Order: sequence, then C-alpha cells, then structure tokens
Amino acid sequence: RPGRTAARVSAEYLERLGPKDADVPFTAVAGGAEHSVTFKKRPFGILRYQPGQGMKGAMAMEIIPTSRYPGDPQGQAFSSGVQSGWAVKSVNGEDVLAADFGRIMDLLDDEVADPRFSKSTALALEKQGGRLAEPVEAPLEVVFAEIPGYQGNFAALSQDGQDGFAR
Repeated sequence: RPGRTAARVSAEYLERLGPKDADVPFTAVAGGAEHSVTFKKRPFGILRYQPGQGMKGAMAMEIIPTSRYPGDPQGQAFSSGVQSGWAVKSVNGEDVLAADFGRIMDLLDDEVADPRFSKSTALALEKQGGRLAEPVEAPLEVVFAEIPGYQGNFAALSQDGQDGFAR
C-alpha cells in the first residue's frame, strides 16, 4: 500500500516557509505575558510561523524588521512590537493556543503574495481538500503569548535585492 502524501510542494517553498533544523520544539502553554495586536490588513509582516509539538499551536519565527513607509502592511508586526518566539494565543477572541497549526494558518491567512509560489500553494490546498478554516475578516485582533522558559534560535533577516527579506 503506497504511503500517503498530504501535499507536494516545491523545495523552495519548504526552504522559505517550512520548519528549520535550528527550530527549538515548543509546546504552547499559557502562563507567559500576553500581547494584543490589531492587524488592519494582510500581510502582517510575519514571514514564517513554526508549528508546535504534534502540529498544535503556532509561533511567530521570522518578522520583517522594518516598516518601509507609514501604513506598510508588511511592517505591522514590527511596528506593533511582535517578537520571534511569541505563540499565537487567540484570533478575534477564539482560543487557538493548542489548535491545529493548519487551522491557525488558515484563520490568519498571513501569506506574503509571491507569484512564484501561487501554483504550488493552490495545488497543496486542492490536495488537502481545501482550507481548514475560513480566513478571519480584517481587522484581526491577535493575542500573542510568551512561553515561559522558551529559548529559541531566531534568524536575523536581511533585505534582499527584490525588496524582500531573507535569512
């Protein structure tokens, strides 16, 4: 019997958005300081999220370190003080601290538009049977929580030649 493949995505997609070897595993637990942020539009400026143990929970990992101009949507996370290592606790009042990673990503729908990946993303969604949740309408109220004792490995991002950011 052949193995099941949830989705086939390109190596570039996995390198850009997938888990990294340096990621320190975490279990999303309450108890740390909480930070409420309102995102007025998408994308927020968080380039990568890390799933928690068992694909439960989501942690902000790579945040665009600047706001290019007033009102820059990709500078919202930076301007709001979002830090790498903060777990997504709730989205518009819905507790998602221990929710499925895919569901959290679909609620946030925080993908930076990149035409190079649009076809692979569409194919992956089609294969899994569609979204796990409908995106929440903007503005979004997202509460992030610090995880007590968590010490992660966070990459410093630098601007690349296409007005984007890379590790």
